[in-house]
Amino acid sequence: MATFRFDTRVAHDPDRVWAVLTDVSMIPKWFPAVQEAHFDGTHRHLTTAEGTLKSLVVTEDDTLRRFQYRFVEGMPQPIDFHLGTIDVLPDADGSRVVYSQEILPEALAPIVGIARYFAVRG
Repeated sequence: MATFRFDTRVAHDPDRVWAVLTDVSMIPKWFPAVQEAHFDGTHRHLTTAEGTLKSLVVTEDDTLRRFQYRFVEGMPQPIDFHLGTIDVLPDADGSRVVYSQEILPEALAPIVGIARYFAVRG
């Protein structure tokens, strides 16, 4: 299983960062590989230059500021397992955003590995 974990410090209040990261329409602003995004009540639909990815929302916990999702459609080959997790933690006078992904088969790792380039902006 391929596993990735990236983190970044953001000079904004954790609640503000959480609000941006959980607003699906804002994804193209902080993750440039996504051109458009919308939520249908169960799934997030993310349009990229390569096509559309569909992800199932697994967890959206406002208290923990934890968001988890699973890609269910749109990868170039079948997915055996995927779990993406975003945690927003207090960090001094700002926030620490921790973004992790686990995926099988490992051949899909380069695709989800581009997440290291995400940029949270205020």
